[in-house]
Amino acid sequence: MKKKLLALICALALVFSLVGCTISAPDTVGSIGDFEITSGMYLLAQYGAYQQAAQLAGTDQDTTDVKAFLKETITTDSDSGETAVVSDYVAQKTQETLETLAAVDARFKALGGELTAEQLSTADRYAQQMMDQYGDTYTANGIGLETVKAYERLQVEHTALLDMVYGPDGETPVEDDELTSHLDDSMYEICYISIPLYNTSTYASADDDQKAEMLKLAQAAADSVNAAGGETVSDQVSALHEAAQNALPDIYAVLDGETSDDSASVQTELLTESDVASAFTQDGAADALRSLSYGEAAAVQINSHTLLLMVRVDPLSVSSLDDLRSQILSDMKGGELDDALAAGGAELAHDLDSSAMNKLPAKKIVNNSANS
Repeated sequence: MKKKLLALICALALVFSLVGCTISAPDTVGSIGDFEITSGMYLLAQYGAYQQAAQLAGTDQDTTDVKAFLKETITTDSDSGETAVVSDYVAQKTQETLETLAAVDARFKALGGELTAEQLSTADRYAQQMMDQYGDTYTANGIGLETVKAYERLQVEHTALLDMVYGPDGETPVEDDELTSHLDDSMYEICYISIPLYNTSTYASADDDQKAEMLKLAQAAADSVNAAGGETVSDQVSALHEAAQNALPDIYAVLDGETSDDSASVQTELLTESDVASAFTQDGAADALRSLSYGEAAAVQINSHTLLLMVRVDPLSVSSLDDLRSQILSDMKGGELDDALAAGGAELAHDLDSSAMNKLPAKKIVNNSANS
């Protein structure tokens, strides 16, 4: 999904080293609806909000100097030029996150949801993995294992809500023909081989002429796949692999490089429009993918350092609609669900203890990942 909730956990990957001491905190800061907000959950939401602000910092702003950065101004919308003082932005995003978490829990329970033993085990296992990897960060910011477990369980509830609301037996089910239409129009299953635009031994990058030559050779390989006219995905993948094996030695030779045993390895991935927009950044690359028919191959430079030799295939020839249902629903309805949760959370009764929250000020955040 377009996961507003996941931003909290993903943001922790920005932290590389730590200083400081553990925050002493009250047990709770109150509740939103029936959802009690522990101090750990508040601190986790606040830390995630600070990381969101840090990602919007200018190159001259030092996000490791938390007290100073909180007083500065960031641009929150590059299109409109809207700005905000960092401390206000962090406070707003912290509350929005807590409201969404409360709404997830309320909605899940209202629809009769109950996590299975397997779901609980999965959430707890992932929480432990996060503690193993980022434990120092959590500890320095007053966040313990039980908080991370609670958060991960809410994540499982959040994911489950997609099916509970939009699945076949859901509150407002999405019909199979709608799912298939979205899959055909807005998602792209590709089998591909990634070709680096640099020498993998020396890391010397290709210049524009070399990139053009490599793309020309890769497109000739794609043309041979199209000429083979494979009717099944298996045929198309075999043709792609064979074409790559024949073409890659010459493509790598442009940069005096050599292929390896896995250079012609074919990968398969189902991409969404947002995936394409974020990964296919070279001019015309995204449109080149969108224009492909099922079974059609092409070579595309997707960014400054990668070519893809690929064939677009029918997703339903690789997986069943039921197997893809959750992924399609996530792309098709994830934003709608998140908007509804955000709105629902804002409408819940707020019983927050300002004195408790004041004991957990953002200025105590430990952040050693400088904006770059």
